[in-house]
Amino acid sequence: QFVIIVVDSTDRERISVTKEELYKMLAHEDLKKAGLLIFANKQDVKECMTVAEISQFLKLTSIKDHQWHIQACCALTGEG
Repeated sequence: QFVIIVVDSTDRERISVTKEELYKMLAHEDLKKAGLLIFANKQDVKECMTVAEISQFLKLTSIKDHQWHIQACCALTGEG
């Protein structure tokens, strides 16, 4: 089982909503063993949040019960 989340790297205002929903999902009984894949989309846009910024804001290093990976990507080019 995996949880896949796509983050809009340009939307700094809604990243807090993403964080809140992420932790709600990970706490759900059905997802106790699920891995987590986060796509940091729109990395081609100037001044977007970097993967490191998103990771830090979402406090991914504090997630110990789930394997996780964050991947920079661009849906327009297919990169990442």
